[in-house]
Amino acid sequence: MSPRPIESFDELVLGQSFEFGTVEMTRADILDFGRRFDPQPFHVDEAAAAEGPFGGLIASGLHTLSAVFGHMIESGIMAKVSLGGAGMEIAWPAPVRPGDVLRVSAVVEALAPSRSKPDRGIAKLRFTGERVSDGVKVLDVLTTVFLRR
Repeated sequence: MSPRPIESFDELVLGQSFEFGTVEMTRADILDFGRRFDPQPFHVDEAAAAEGPFGGLIASGLHTLSAVFGHMIESGIMAKVSLGGAGMEIAWPAPVRPGDVLRVSAVVEALAPSRSKPDRGIAKLRFTGERVSDGVKVLDVLTTVFLRR
């Protein structure tokens, strides 16, 4: 179940958390994304990937980011308030393999009303993807976003 859409920056509180359900990383999607956007052997060639540093095919980190972020955005949580972002700090602490199902969540880490534009605020949100099968975090992103008040 997706969280209720946010109506205003002012609804957010430090430490507030959101759960967005899960997203599955399929073999077909991993290969397609890799071929189109990150054609390294461990993303596009199963035989080469088996001999590579990860011992098999893995999703591109950019694919993992896109899938998790897209899943969060599709929930509609920010549809009424988002004014865009200002940056991201991204970590991929563990590889994502075909068939992995990722739990998507977010937490509010910082909030500041804009000093120059009173109709908006700036939020730092940490969103993560964790593998459902073992709870291992595979994506950790701290993003700065501008939101309507």
